[in-house]
Amino acid sequence: MSTRGVSFIVPFGERSGATTALLYFLRWFKANGKRPFSILVAHDGEIINEYGKLADTWAADRSHWCPGGLRAQSLGALGLGRWAQRAERADLRRFAGRCSPGLIYVNSVTIEGARLVEQLDLSIPVLMHVHSLEFFLHREAGSALPRVLSQAKQFIACSDAVRENLIRRHGVMPDRIETIHEAIPVTEVRSKRTRAEILQELQLPEGALLVTACGHLYWGKGADLFVQLARDVCRQCPNVYFAWIGPTHPHEVARFRHDLRLLGLEQRVRLTGAVRPTADYLAATDVFVLTSREDAFPLVCLEAAALGKPIVCFGEAGGMPEFVEHDCGFIVPYLDVAAMSDGVICLLDSLECRLKMGEAALRKVMQRHDISVAAPRIMDIIERTAADKESPSRLAK
Repeated sequence: MSTRGVSFIVPFGERSGATTALLYFLRWFKANGKRPFSILVAHDGEIINEYGKLADTWAADRSHWCPGGLRAQSLGALGLGRWAQRAERADLRRFAGRCSPGLIYVNSVTIEGARLVEQLDLSIPVLMHVHSLEFFLHREAGSALPRVLSQAKQFIACSDAVRENLIRRHGVMPDRIETIHEAIPVTEVRSKRTRAEILQELQLPEGALLVTACGHLYWGKGADLFVQLARDVCRQCPNVYFAWIGPTHPHEVARFRHDLRLLGLEQRVRLTGAVRPTADYLAATDVFVLTSREDAFPLVCLEAAALGKPIVCFGEAGGMPEFVEHDCGFIVPYLDVAAMSDGVICLLDSLECRLKMGEAALRKVMQRHDISVAAPRIMDIIERTAADKESPSRLAK
């Protein structure tokens, strides 16, 4: 009997921590796994081209019958919406059937991913990889969250914080969740430009000290807290500058710059916008800060660690304290900007401390969080969860 495949379901095709983490795993899985696989993305986006280099990949919103599509809307207006649903299901099943799946692997808890699982309607197990904590679980699934979680036979949590949240708040049995921390290809995280080139690009003086954060500029990532942190640190350190690395929205930029102007920080804080690779900017960093109010286990912290940078983060804000611990930086009380400022200043004042904690971060990310460490564990869960008995009738409908 031929080996059954894996149907990976990805809710969004945009580049994010969750979609990038899956890309790293799939590259390893293609080289080391024995099962065929396909990738079904709910909404088209930038990263789908990279998925397509690894396996058969299709965006569900390319179907003529997807919700919101012209044909589906026309049939809905005629009271024939169910016919459009059946036509879309046929499209999805034709695609999924190419790898004869014995497992559906859902990468992230969202209503879009859950809809595709329901549309496929296959009698095979669902493995759900959870990359989010409570705020984002509700944002992405809303009132349907219990129904979405009920689809899964087994869960992978990207941090112990995520695992405990599923158990405590959603009643998922502990034996159904395994923690596998996020991972990156550590040796691939390398800068292409020098620190001097980055400082020159940011229009900073040659001897400047640089504190950075990274991610979408918005409330969840603590953009407002980053401004407050810059205010407190800059009051005490005349040669320090701050840079936010990552995509921005005009409304968020306007709010951000408003605060900078009133605090007199316009010359001390930079916005890079969306840049790739971020490694160039992380390599030029002296201290990396995670100001997020909630972040399950951000890949960018692992990338900063891979470049030997110490990290300062909030406790009770996600999984990063599980990495930082006592030796890779400082964990400060939740939203305590003054305490975060003290941690940053401590690191800026001592090159020896920065180097020691940065070296510890590099050792730890290589030992615990390289994709070669995490991927075999994920593959083991796939093997234990997948159904290897053929059931062609479900795909034949």
